[in-house]
Amino acid sequence: MNTGNKRELHSASPNSSEGGALKRRRLASSACPVATEDVCSERISQKPLRKMLDFSQSPMDDTEGIFTEIAHSLLNDHRLSVRTEDSTTEYDFMEVEFYLYRPGCHEDPFTHRSHEQQQAGQWYFHRAPRRSGTEQPLKAQGSGYRGGTRKGLDLTIGVSPETTSTENSQTTHTRGGILLRTLRRVSDKKIISGPSLLVDEILRASRAKSITELVTARLHGDISAFSAPIGGATDSVPHLRLVHVQSSTGRSKLRVFRSPRIGLDLSNPEIPREDPRQHPRVQFVAKPYRYFVHPHLLTANGRGQTFLGVYRQCADRNHLDSHDDFIEEIVRLTGLKPQTTKNYLAEYRGGLERGQLKIFLGTAGKGASATPTTFLRMMGTLAKLEPQ
Repeated sequence: MNTGNKRELHSASPNSSEGGALKRRRLASSACPVATEDVCSERISQKPLRKMLDFSQSPMDDTEGIFTEIAHSLLNDHRLSVRTEDSTTEYDFMEVEFYLYRPGCHEDPFTHRSHEQQQAGQWYFHRAPRRSGTEQPLKAQGSGYRGGTRKGLDLTIGVSPETTSTENSQTTHTRGGILLRTLRRVSDKKIISGPSLLVDEILRASRAKSITELVTARLHGDISAFSAPIGGATDSVPHLRLVHVQSSTGRSKLRVFRSPRIGLDLSNPEIPREDPRQHPRVQFVAKPYRYFVHPHLLTANGRGQTFLGVYRQCADRNHLDSHDDFIEEIVRLTGLKPQTTKNYLAEYRGGLERGQLKIFLGTAGKGASATPTTFLRMMGTLAKLEPQ
């Protein structure tokens, strides 16, 4: 390797698979003269978050851009507030993942597609996912929640309450959620990482013993993520709300990264072994729909995903002079050891150069994203298959 050649930083020529992917990402951002972190500053929406969550009027070809706007708003400008009769606990968002099923334009097969995800701006505590090809009926409120280590909480994205009354395929079947993966408690900076542990923390802060008790007895069925508009009904107590962080608090804008989501693989038996590239799971498994800040603090889960998100952002910027500088920058941002960083990079490049998608399909691919090395080989393989 020529360590003095900047193009060798990611071992990709403009005609290679990863080089082509990097080139497309740069071209996508070239229309914006000024970039803020990994997103064009013009794409940071001035709309209220509540309106951004409504996809009923959004362009059908700009889903990823809208995800980015929402993520920057959550990670930089909002907190989660858990309020009881005599206390309030607030949390900063550090890591979120997006899932959206919108007929005809964004049919993400990894989305739960629960009826409770149809109306935007609400809290959805995870239930058993819908079965493919069926409609999951709305269960009685307060029942059927997942327990143990399978708990999770989404901020729903879909259509506004006003639009849900309109009967058409878009409003009836557009459903999704923003999975909360990591929070940081404002009072003592404690990090709570992982969907299930995050729900446990919310139960603790709200003094509820179960999700059912929280929703029915503590929140009295009020699962709105937003306070009542000024002049409307008095906000309920206790509550679970999103609160806007005023600019006067002195918080600087955080550097936001994005990567593929955690825990997804290609083990579904419906994926054909012959020409699998057109299957929705193959098309969506590597989508960069996980957004995060402070990568060096995200050590509990998804080290491979975090590495890949940081690596790609550094490669996209292409401002480092040598391979050693490139490795040093990733080490600084992620907290990984230099040798671990080199090993991860080698696995990703191995997928780019020699990867075969068939080894990640079916039972052989079960849990492929659970270990950083296997995940990175799979991502390299998928990057190689991207159309030029």
